[in-house]
Amino acid sequence: MTEARLRKWHRTMGIILALFIFMQAASGALLSLEELLKFHDLFGLFSRLHFWGGWPGHLYRVFLGLGVVGLATSGCLIFLKIRARTPKSSEARAK
Repeated sequence: MTEARLRKWHRTMGIILALFIFMQAASGALLSLEELLKFHDLFGLFSRLHFWGGWPGHLYRVFLGLGVVGLATSGCLIFLKIRARTPKSSEARAK
């Protein structure tokens, strides 16, 4: 896969997943704050959002998890492609 195609895929997936990652992270943080402060049902809506049940909720979390793994993988591949074409510091000094 060319670097340009990889970057386009990475960018598109990042934009699509950004909202969902934000929702999961924000609701998880608020639920942790609720637990830390010993308040119960302070953020009930966020609890329902974070732990959305049934098969749709499980499917949502599976796709979100796989999407994050895909973003991390494509980001690593982009990094390796950049590193492969960048001259090493010892080679750059020799020139």
